[in-house]
Amino acid sequence: MVIIAWFFVYFLRGEEFSLTFTDRVFASYFPQILVFSTGVSIYLLFIFQVKSKFKWWKKLLILVIGFLVATAPFLLYHGYFQYQNGFWNRKIIDSKELYFNKLNSSEKIKIVEFELNQENKADTIHSKQITPYFELQNPVKIEKDENSNWKLK
Repeated sequence: MVIIAWFFVYFLRGEEFSLTFTDRVFASYFPQILVFSTGVSIYLLFIFQVKSKFKWWKKLLILVIGFLVATAPFLLYHGYFQYQNGFWNRKIIDSKELYFNKLNSSEKIKIVEFELNQENKADTIHSKQITPYFELQNPVKIEKDENSNWKLK
């Protein structure tokens, strides 16, 4: 059930969360992994509904209906979400570090160039690595401050 909920939260509200994967290659594969694991989870829910006291045709019917319902995440992703302007379709072209925090080396200000629907765009983001695998990214507007802890890269 957690994976099924994660599927809907990721594709419907995922843009609102600033947690991203540090490894951009894995981040590009993650939507497909999530879709597959959601389909498997749905099918497992139907498999667990099969009881030994059911007749063979009821068991078969539950498994066939479960297979058909388990294809819903695949149809949703490949039929709808894949063609939307969502964050999961961004392909990072280049990332340049502008500033780093001299008090906390895991905090950086970057310009990230990405491709979305054959358009190249750029974003200035504040990136804070929280583990080797995850980082928090938030849009930022750069302003000059004489007393800051940020240094030019």
